Amino acid sequence: MPIDQSQALVILASEPRPRFKDRDGQQPAIDRATATHLHLVDVMFAFNGRAEVITVNVPEPGLGKGLKVGLPVAFTGLVASAWENEINGKDRHGISLRAEAITAKAGA
Repeated sequence: MPIDQSQALVILASEPRPRFKDRDGQQPAIDRATATHLHLVDVMFAFNGRAEVITVNVPEPGLGKGLKVGLPVAFTGLVASAWENEINGKDRHGISLRAEAITAKAGA
């Protein structure tokens, strides 16, 4: 499901960091669409008087130049996807966020 950011304030909350498939940080997670390494990016997403810190998966080529904590940013192709899994015998579910790219907003 695409996410409309046009009315939201999105601020970079952490430097992009590599995403790993394993807990030991030995196997980088690979993006299915681009076959490149995935990174995790935390942003403060403020909309309609509420703010939350969310984590978005972004493939390495989509990491814009000049990203600095505290700067307003914008995502290209931001989508939410539901997931479901069995982990340690327990059913788990949630929402995963992925974007094609993240860039610092012009004039920031």
